[in-house]
Amino acid sequence: MGNLFLREKENWFAWSIWGVVGALATFYVAMSTQAEHFIAASAIGVLVLLTWWMQQSRRFDFGRAFKICCYVLLFTVLPSFVLVVIPSDDLNRFDLIFQSIAFLTASLLVCLVCSWIARRPKQYY
Repeated sequence: MGNLFLREKENWFAWSIWGVVGALATFYVAMSTQAEHFIAASAIGVLVLLTWWMQQSRRFDFGRAFKICCYVLLFTVLPSFVLVVIPSDDLNRFDLIFQSIAFLTASLLVCLVCSWIARRPKQYY
């Protein structure tokens, strides 16, 4: 029956560790390649690993999985986005705003898909 009456408390330290490990991996890829699509691929790779783990444990509903995915993705992408993408000299203000909006939209879409995959299946009684 799952945790029908018991709400699990979030272990934000564990999710922060996931985010820091993802940030280190993404930052390494960012400094090695300087290509935005590789940065995004490494961040999505970390999120896919997290989604696979959440789906295997079957303890996460959609809202909780979405909250965790967004939190981990924010930690994972923020250092490389701030240190590699923004300081690029060939961007003007419009390009930066457009890339930020496109990145935010793609991140929300990826988090929605990963949360949908990670949610626990419905239980029939």
